[in-house]
Amino acid sequence: YLAEAFIVAYITRQITVKLKVPSVSGYVMGGAVLGGSLFFWHPGGRSFSEQWLFNREVLSEMIVITQITLGIIAMTIGAELEWKALRKLGNSIIYITLFGAFVPFVFVVFITVLIWKNISLALILGAVASATAPAATVAVIQQYKAKGPLTSTIIAVVGLDDAVSFVIFAFAMAITKGMLRNETIDIVRGLLSPIAEIIISIMIGSFCGFFAARLLVTTKDTESGILILGTLILLVSGLASQFNFSALLANMASGAVIVNVHPYLKKRIRLSFVAISPIFYALFFILGGAYLDISSVAIIWKIGLAFFVCRTLGKITGATLGAILGRSMQNIRKWIGISLLPQVGAAVALALVVEQEFGMGDYGRVGVELARNVFNILLVTTIFTEIIGPYLTKLSLIKAGEAREIARL
Repeated sequence: YLAEAFIVAYITRQITVKLKVPSVSGYVMGGAVLGGSLFFWHPGGRSFSEQWLFNREVLSEMIVITQITLGIIAMTIGAELEWKALRKLGNSIIYITLFGAFVPFVFVVFITVLIWKNISLALILGAVASATAPAATVAVIQQYKAKGPLTSTIIAVVGLDDAVSFVIFAFAMAITKGMLRNETIDIVRGLLSPIAEIIISIMIGSFCGFFAARLLVTTKDTESGILILGTLILLVSGLASQFNFSALLANMASGAVIVNVHPYLKKRIRLSFVAISPIFYALFFILGGAYLDISSVAIIWKIGLAFFVCRTLGKITGATLGAILGRSMQNIRKWIGISLLPQVGAAVALALVVEQEFGMGDYGRVGVELARNVFNILLVTTIFTEIIGPYLTKLSLIKAGEAREIARL
């Protein structure tokens, strides 16, 4: 299965290079081919993709690849969160993060309630809409070797965005569970629980990152550095997952601690991941694309289209408004909105959480139906955000004059 994935990754890479589009988009479409739903479906909604190459059983066995990749991505983001560099960007990052998360949440909730009258579905979809997946964004930035104020702002925002989105999602889940059980909704408990989870996740990553930094400064060769960083990612991800905390936030915190304790290690972390990250990125996006079930489009296309449009408009409007209120540079105000659309990593992860919480029958038929609808809507719409999003991120970096690998491609 891994050989099949790498063959498809190589083929799609060659195609995207010739077409001058981000490799991420090609990997997602290649994954959709391996998933099989592009070939085995009919309008009645029944998919025959289980007979194809990458069925659900295969994908579930490869979840560790997704976890490792997210760890690499999170640590890469954390290594860019150097306090001195962030301070130069000012308060604009906070404004962009908050407005970029809350505006799409409001847009999606309002339209879903207005048209479909389903508050539970609206809250869950709105919460997921607030998230921005860092994987595709970081992959595009690395592919085009982008560097500058816009690039730094994008990296900081996609890192901080996960913390804000996590709080919104946990809050929405708590309200939805109370509604489905006809219980009194404990808003305070629903809010404090995710905040505590975020704090503990950051503490785990910070603690491990501090000791890893002490080891990194004593080693000189690249291979030893890669071994330390690899161990750190696996340890932090394992601890966070074992106790149901956020591995993404924990790895991000570990990277941030390392570069703030010893700033000169920032370049070393970046170089350590140059050789190995393309391998995991390719597998990550191929597996994400393989989840697509094209047969569900005929069932949920209306609400899926509304979700896609509202989230896109919300992200662009919110981030741009945040940049204006935060008095960002003109380049950032102009291009930050279209740089934050990719969602496949975050959406698939949150969709799986919804499936586990509501799809097992604990909340009755309504809960199962909610889980199925959310899962299908997110998997279908994130394919489009992953095709369009990386291209728009590339476009913004080019227009801002921060992409340096255009001529070669």
